[in-house]
Amino acid sequence: MKTAGTQLYFLDPDAACAVVEVGCPTSITGIDTTVEQNETTCLRDLARTYEAGLATPGTASFTLSFEPDDPSHQRLLELKQAGTSLQFIIGFPDGTADPVTGGTDSAGECQFGALPTSRSWLEFGGFVNSYAFDFALGGLITATVGIQVSGEVTVTDKTT
Repeated sequence: MKTAGTQLYFLDPDAACAVVEVGCPTSITGIDTTVEQNETTCLRDLARTYEAGLATPGTASFTLSFEPDDPSHQRLLELKQAGTSLQFIIGFPDGTADPVTGGTDSAGECQFGALPTSRSWLEFGGFVNSYAFDFALGGLITATVGIQVSGEVTVTDKTT
């Protein structure tokens, strides 16, 4: 699948969990969790044995062609400074529907509403832990936004 048509969104908890599309991301990488290992080896064993442990979320990042007047770029920087946890979603390029709603769960946390089934989605939670600017000679101003992922990453396949 080609990446053209991929879109990145987050829910703004200070705006009634409004869906915000991130303007002009040029790359998204590192959305992952690794599973720890618990050793189960006994002294009588001749080789070590293991079982799966807890998942440890990693750090994702995305690069933006930074625009100071893009409200999504400004808002992500504000949310980083506030240390606010967010919900993110990536719309795969196998469809064009936007996530329409966000709301709160029973704990008062922002969650995406029912997602359109005409597109595949990758959803994860986390907080912005870095917002690094890059001023390269002869290039565009970019910002690499780091996200400390929290919890599991889920993928929902399109069904229509």
